[in-house]
Amino acid sequence: MAITAMGIIKIINNNRYTKLGILMSITLASSLAVAGDWDLKPSLNLDETFTDNVELTPVSTTSSFVTQAIAGLDAEYSSSLTTLQWSGTRIYALYSHDSELNNDFRTLNANGQHFFWRNGPLVTASANVANISQNNANNEFADIVSGGTIEQKNYSTALQYNFGNSSYSVTSSVNYSITRAEDNIGDNNAFTAQLSSENGNTARHVYWQLNADYNKRKQLSTNNDGESYTVEALFGAITSWNLNPFVRYYDEDIQGTGVGQALNTTSSWGPGLRWLATPHIIIDLSYNFVADETVSDDYLDASIQWEPSARTSLILGYSQRFFGDSYNIDFKHKTKRLTNSITYDESLEVFDRNSYQEVTPDDLELVESNEFSLNKRFAWSSQLQLSRTSFGVSVSTNERTSLESNIVDDTFDANINVTRTSSPKSSFSLSARFNYSIYDKDNPEGSRQEDYYRTISANFTKNLASALSCNFTVQHVNRDSNIDRFSYNEVRAIINITKEF
Repeated sequence: MAITAMGIIKIINNNRYTKLGILMSITLASSLAVAGDWDLKPSLNLDETFTDNVELTPVSTTSSFVTQAIAGLDAEYSSSLTTLQWSGTRIYALYSHDSELNNDFRTLNANGQHFFWRNGPLVTASANVANISQNNANNEFADIVSGGTIEQKNYSTALQYNFGNSSYSVTSSVNYSITRAEDNIGDNNAFTAQLSSENGNTARHVYWQLNADYNKRKQLSTNNDGESYTVEALFGAITSWNLNPFVRYYDEDIQGTGVGQALNTTSSWGPGLRWLATPHIIIDLSYNFVADETVSDDYLDASIQWEPSARTSLILGYSQRFFGDSYNIDFKHKTKRLTNSITYDESLEVFDRNSYQEVTPDDLELVESNEFSLNKRFAWSSQLQLSRTSFGVSVSTNERTSLESNIVDDTFDANINVTRTSSPKSSFSLSARFNYSIYDKDNPEGSRQEDYYRTISANFTKNLASALSCNFTVQHVNRDSNIDRFSYNEVRAIINITKEF
């Protein structure tokens, strides 16, 4: 096992994942000394792609063969207190139409966790290296074949401690993360802390719920920082009826040196009533008085929790925050063959890679973001698994509003997939995807840009031997944009051969 561990560390150093090596070594060194099981899966991939429009232009298209030689390593380590997962690749790409584009790329997805003792504090570490689109306004589907990508690295380490008994439960965590991009846009260091607690099943007289989180992020290029926290607490009395009174308190604040405009927030509190409508339905309703009426009016807060079985759950919530009405949805349902999930949440972010500046009337340049944004995300996924065929549907949307400039960007994504297993060694799949993006939605006279992406693909997979497989893919992408130079059609034919060792 010592030779295997040293081999992995050597791979880390050769790929310049120095930060990950230090992080994982500190976190997991003690556990690697005890008995555990390693599972290593090296692999070699040859990916040959023909594209009839490698430069993604509306006219005068250029064809190319893009060859990707990929060396990969998947590794897992498991012991009574420790788990480690690693999946990394080194890619060398060659382009027939222009050899000056030839380059190497890296990907990595690694995470590990270690309990100090059974059911005790948990320390985690993770690292991710990916090639992402440099500018979504230019091409949201940018990849290694078409170009327009940059390497982004994310590292994080966290300490978690969850404890409790039949009377109470406490969940807590602190996390430190580092984000670095090849173009330095969005580089930041972040610290987050979370604490939650609630009563247990044996509570007879009082019940409570507490949720608190704190976030601070520092932007590297400017040393600006963004800071926010939220606290929501509920304390109530248990009665012999199905109506239980409570008092609710809520507070949040947003500030930072990079925030040019003060975002006014205020705390609130108010009486409420919990109705145990059935053994599986809980309804909370409270009237909340705000501390500063110049910021907000008094408001109602409501939530519904429904859990008829271990396979089905629904949470609905309505409240008010400094930006107005706020909603949340979390629905899960699972049967033997069907799995459904619906979520909706609203979150604040700062120093991300989603701010653009108009250079010319038809050119949006990605720039550093110095303001908070409100992101309203909806996601629905459904999966039907039959004996040899599976059907999948997924839909997601995001409305991003810059809280100071009030610029609104919307995205919509829908995907349908059908997979048929024709034999133990082969399968066939068809998929159709639609993506819509609009930038600066509410300003038709400004840098408004609308893009429609339509993708259809077919894939055939064949296992040639126990550790040898082959994939054939045909894909067509159509992009329509109100910026003429961004519209294009592309057809790809892809052959991939993978050998595992």
